[in-house]
Amino acid sequence: MKNIDSTSHLSGKSIFIDDMPEIQGTLFAAVVTSPIAHGKLLSIDFSEAETLPGILRTFTYRDIPGENQIGGIVPDEPLFAEKELHFVGQPVALIVGKSDFICQRAKQLVTFDMDILHPVTTATEAFERNQFISPPRTFKMGDPENAWKECAHVFKGTAESGGQEHLYLETQGAYAIPMEKGKLKIYASTQGPTAIQKQTARVLGIPMHQIEVDVNRLGGGFGGKEDQATPWAVMVALAAHHLNKPVKLILSRHDDMYMTGKRHPYTTHFKIGLSKEYKILAYEASYLQNAGAAADLSPAITERTLFHCTNSYFIPNVKATVHSCKTNLPPNTAFRGFGAPQGMFAIECAIHLASKELNIPVEEIQKINLLKEGDEFPYGQKAQNVMLDNSWLFADKQWNIAKLQEDINQYNAQHTLKKKGFSIFPITFGVSFTNTVMNHARALVHIYQDGSVGISTGAVEMGQSVNTKMMQVAA
Repeated sequence: MKNIDSTSHLSGKSIFIDDMPEIQGTLFAAVVTSPIAHGKLLSIDFSEAETLPGILRTFTYRDIPGENQIGGIVPDEPLFAEKELHFVGQPVALIVGKSDFICQRAKQLVTFDMDILHPVTTATEAFERNQFISPPRTFKMGDPENAWKECAHVFKGTAESGGQEHLYLETQGAYAIPMEKGKLKIYASTQGPTAIQKQTARVLGIPMHQIEVDVNRLGGGFGGKEDQATPWAVMVALAAHHLNKPVKLILSRHDDMYMTGKRHPYTTHFKIGLSKEYKILAYEASYLQNAGAAADLSPAITERTLFHCTNSYFIPNVKATVHSCKTNLPPNTAFRGFGAPQGMFAIECAIHLASKELNIPVEEIQKINLLKEGDEFPYGQKAQNVMLDNSWLFADKQWNIAKLQEDINQYNAQHTLKKKGFSIFPITFGVSFTNTVMNHARALVHIYQDGSVGISTGAVEMGQSVNTKMMQVAA
């Protein structure tokens, strides 16, 4: 079945937040942000900005009728900074005016009086300073402390996996419209409309039923519009609530990239032990997660890192600990894989280090350690319907791994400036949420008198063609 949105996408007719027709009297907003990574905020001067024609009002934490808090898992993230600045790009205030252009000009005129403090930007330094978002979590199986004595080969190392920008085509944005009886309708580019509804109610001090959040579609999300879409929607809701006018905020690409969180960088210290036959007998990993300045979804992401700490391999003795470290960066957030790639990367680095030190092909270690039916993961689940051996054999048959590696080595020996490389590794990924309530879903189906059907669900269209799939299921 053809994607029902493909024609409108290709013709430019699909409507995103910034394409929506604006209601007469719509105001625009720009976010004033911290220019430093860490410091005391002594005062803010809006006087010059407020003299520009078309600027109507500035909002700070003092204008919040409810709670200055938008943290989800951990309530540690203010909507606007109060007395301390924690990262470059942290929202401090909102400027509202008659055009986006004038608001952007005005925010450049805002000045700060600050005391600059030492910024912590790496997980290693945060770990050494005992700066943590949440308590450490550990998965343990077998007897890893004593298993090392049985190992013929033991190797230690460190794996560094960096951050990553989501770079969704549509930047963060929201449009809030005041309704009658103090209600609000918010159009947002979000993967989590319920989070926006909940946090808007929290900040405004009104019941959730007075807030309606509507999502038509996203121009990409990839995890970057889960909790990270919340502040911008809450800000325009705050302004619309006070001014009783529609308010729109669309981040520029520049603002979006420096104000929002990324994939979590990890520093992982590992230790791996193998038998003479290269069976992995023991594995230890200490993950230092760079969470940024607030929790966001970091605690949940640490859990998935642990769930995938051994990837597709059975290791009888495992100890894996993850530390969510607080740094002076924008709060890092969900990204495709949700912490699993960092866990997989570390065990693969350990296996590659062992293969290098033992001077054997890495595939030799990988293949003999693949999970078998009934093998146990470090968190207690037993593997069922395991197809890893078959998948590996299929890949080897398809590409002839040994021959491919031989050809690459020969090519590299003959070429000085241009080189080739080859890597293969399995992936075992859990498809459900660790928060079990999030695995529940409902749908409301209306069958009308003319025989047509309307379907309502909580699914968000973000490029995965979910609306097309719903039509297929209904049909």
